[in-house]
Amino acid sequence: MNMKRLASVVMVLGCVSAFAKAPESSVPEAQAPADREVWITVGSDVAHIVNATLVGSGFAAPEQVGQKGEVTAFRVRESQLNLISRAMHDRANRCGGYIYHDTEASALASMDNTAAAQAMSSLAVTYTVDNAATVNALVAGLQEPNIRNTITQLSSYTTRYHTSSTGTTAANWLKSHWESLANGRTDVTVELYTHPSTVTTQPSVIMTIQGTTLPSEVVVLGGHLDSTSSGSTAPGADDDASGIATLTEVIRMAMVQGYRPQRTVKFMAYAAEEVGLRGSKNIADTYKANAVNVVGVLQLDMTNYQGSTIDVAMMTDYTNAAQNSFITNLISTYFNTDPNKITWSNSTCGYACSDHASWTNAGFAASIPFESLMSQYNPSIHTVNDTLARSNNNANHALKFAKVAAAYVAELAKGSVNVTDTTPPTVALTAPASGATVTGTATISATASDASGIGRVDFLVDGQVKGSVTSSPYNFAWDTASTANGSHTVAARAYDGVGNSATSSSVTVTVSNSTSTAGYDSTLKAPRCLSVSSSCDSGTLLNGRGGLGPEVNTPNTINGSCADGLSGTYHSDESNDRIKVSTTDGTPFAAGKTVKIDATVWVYSTTADKLDLYYAANATSPTWTYITTITPTAKGAQTLSATYTLPSGAVQAVRARFRYNGSVAACGTGSYNDHDDLVFAVQ
Repeated sequence: MNMKRLASVVMVLGCVSAFAKAPESSVPEAQAPADREVWITVGSDVAHIVNATLVGSGFAAPEQVGQKGEVTAFRVRESQLNLISRAMHDRANRCGGYIYHDTEASALASMDNTAAAQAMSSLAVTYTVDNAATVNALVAGLQEPNIRNTITQLSSYTTRYHTSSTGTTAANWLKSHWESLANGRTDVTVELYTHPSTVTTQPSVIMTIQGTTLPSEVVVLGGHLDSTSSGSTAPGADDDASGIATLTEVIRMAMVQGYRPQRTVKFMAYAAEEVGLRGSKNIADTYKANAVNVVGVLQLDMTNYQGSTIDVAMMTDYTNAAQNSFITNLISTYFNTDPNKITWSNSTCGYACSDHASWTNAGFAASIPFESLMSQYNPSIHTVNDTLARSNNNANHALKFAKVAAAYVAELAKGSVNVTDTTPPTVALTAPASGATVTGTATISATASDASGIGRVDFLVDGQVKGSVTSSPYNFAWDTASTANGSHTVAARAYDGVGNSATSSSVTVTVSNSTSTAGYDSTLKAPRCLSVSSSCDSGTLLNGRGGLGPEVNTPNTINGSCADGLSGTYHSDESNDRIKVSTTDGTPFAAGKTVKIDATVWVYSTTADKLDLYYAANATSPTWTYITTITPTAKGAQTLSATYTLPSGAVQAVRARFRYNGSVAACGTGSYNDHDDLVFAVQ
């Protein structure tokens, strides 16, 4: 078997990163730690993985120094920790998966703490849901582009590994950014929390909003700042730039809305999570030793990859059951209807899978709402592929967690907002001109201003939002092929920094495109020809596969129903680049007509690659009917064709599934699969 494809099979079966065996020396600026004795505690269910990993890498078996219930303690070398971290991810599906200790006594004591914390019920606070005005004020102004921009910034560092200089640079940038959001408020401080050198050289970042009436009671919201060591690059966009970016957007809105909590609120970006929860453990242990009254902790570790049909997975193990119920009650109370509807389900993540475990072990009530069920989380974390592209280059999923976090802080810390600006912004449309005829990609432009600043400008066609811009100049490239030919109204709507909005006067334009060119339909989430013609061509919209580039609007299947495989390289491995449907007699699409499908694919293998073709009579609720399977006869770019007879139906679709091995199916899970749909009108 081809060795590259063998590696992909291993990845699928064992969640093994292609970079899982990269040597430590390949990480830029990440110095190997001193090779001293340290201790770790792990879940007893995965203790065998620690043994097998070290022995399999040529080390002696680690010494087990204790075992109690569900937790086992080992003595290891510090230089082995990153190897253990990778094994916890690759073989146990855990991000983290162990807790680091400086001494054997600390490791053994933590096992007692864990047992006590697991049995603990929340005694620190009475949970109530009665602060709707503050929740709604904080949630209303949360914006996806801001979260996306922070993820982009944090994942631009070569690595945020805890011993790297860029890991410290990222901490300094975040401190400065949080300070800029605080905008000089005297009740808000931002600090770099320096850890002992035996813990980590990377500082954590802590923002504190002083409580007004209950300042000695503390609410903590956190995520981890570092990324793991996984080869030459460790962008960590989802793990955990997404969590830090989510918290940052909650901070922004709290500052914009003049939020004054009754209890003190601390936002924390922890150092060195990936090597044994070091930063959070140091902080939690210090707070415990100083008798800080932490009434609740929320952990956001990975928020932007929607691997499950539900939005939020509440981890029920090593967390506080009463606080978990409080959070799900918040979701049910505030996010039960569209467009803010959020769904949830319970899941488990194992011992020490993230920083909440540090707080749990210290005896505090902690919870972790997660991006997916644990068995379905982002398979690209801990690799160079943990980029924003894996979340389709947006932060839509993370925005849901920002809403949950905003509700959590408003209802647990209580308090109120103090917004004095009630004046809507001014906004005017500057292009296109009234009466203009537009084709192809047309630019919509607007001007907007407000004393509280402009949060975003939405661009509307026939009252529906087509796109948004968060900074000047306020321009949007409108793909007019996604709109039917004819007369349409265009307008702009601006939102200021505290949520006031205003809509410009509208103009009327005429869309006039060749009806054979598809545009992206944001409702069906696939290329679509809106008007009846004799052909429909996806053009360049499908070129590439998944996050490999340059395909936009991935996965380009109706309702995002079938994902693409993430393995390989653009135009070296399989991709479906274009679909064209046309009648064989040159007349418009109609029931009973014979149509030809031309699928342009990039072929890797003339024996293992297969193209499966399907059609659906109703694209809005598709049932896929198999047409045929075609085996390419040459490598590289090839156009493969088949015909079928159009059924009845006004809006129909075809699907091309290009796969490496596997069997015939409308949707598959192969790591080299590319699924694409094309929707078209039939008279």
